[in-house]
Amino acid sequence: MSQSTSEMRSEPGIGSSILVFMHAKRQRNLELAHAVLDWNQRHLNRHTTLSREQVAECFAERFVVEPNGRHYAADLESYREFLEGMKQDMEGIRYDIRHTTADEDSVVFSMDVCITKADGSAQHFVAMLLMRFDEHEKVSLWREVYLPRPQASAQ
Repeated sequence: MSQSTSEMRSEPGIGSSILVFMHAKRQRNLELAHAVLDWNQRHLNRHTTLSREQVAECFAERFVVEPNGRHYAADLESYREFLEGMKQDMEGIRYDIRHTTADEDSVVFSMDVCITKADGSAQHFVAMLLMRFDEHEKVSLWREVYLPRPQASAQ
């Protein structure tokens, strides 16, 4: 006996399985991306000393960093050294995510970023950050475009 059209529609098929997988991968990428920003907020300050193992919590053995159009092939040790230099006068970094887009390959954040310095000053940026993750759920691409936040004009 053949199935009616309405019975056939209610059966899950390959298309719905793919959609479920894509949704689950998108959700996982969002979790990973938020975890990377949380990691940055915990570790990027002058009071910490980063180990290679700590950097490996979020980043792949080899990955690409692209800040403001520049391209760097990085590994865990070179990135650890870079972060150590960057954070030596930082009290901390804070992210205010304004918009998020994610798919099964990557996550994009539009955000305001504030870096607080040891002397009490602060640097404010607007940023777009694209993160891509490898099969081990580690950052394989960090592409960021950031600009100093315009100062509000006095009215």
